[in-house]
Amino acid sequence: APPAPSRPQIFAEGLHIVPHHDGTVAVGSTAEASFDAPLTTDGHLDVLIERARALCPALRDAAVIERWAGVRPRAKSRAPVLGPWPGRAGQFVANGGFKIGFGMAPKVAEVMADLVLEGRDGVPDGFRVEDCL
Repeated sequence: APPAPSRPQIFAEGLHIVPHHDGTVAVGSTAEASFDAPLTTDGHLDVLIERARALCPALRDAAVIERWAGVRPRAKSRAPVLGPWPGRAGQFVANGGFKIGFGMAPKVAEVMADLVLEGRDGVPDGFRVEDCL
């Protein structure tokens, strides 16, 4: 089998197929607007696996060696949730950014440090805790 770098990552309609250097392939991910319980997410894995096999014939007979499903919370707007926690003096929230959270982390850190340490409120409109409640 060719090494992973010569195999493409595939993204199609929310499905990711990612080859790894050890010859395994990761298939993911789902996004749900609502759910009843975190464990119900596992049922979506069968659909993802079947879609991956249909899209990539080399996976048709591949064994599933590990399954994992979980819940990744996000604000309805997908924006970060930043600022003081309403009604809880001295408590702050810096959460979210959903799939681009790592890319936003430096600016989030700057805004939150200014707020917590200096009392300067530079939290953008739409990112405040109360905007998400």
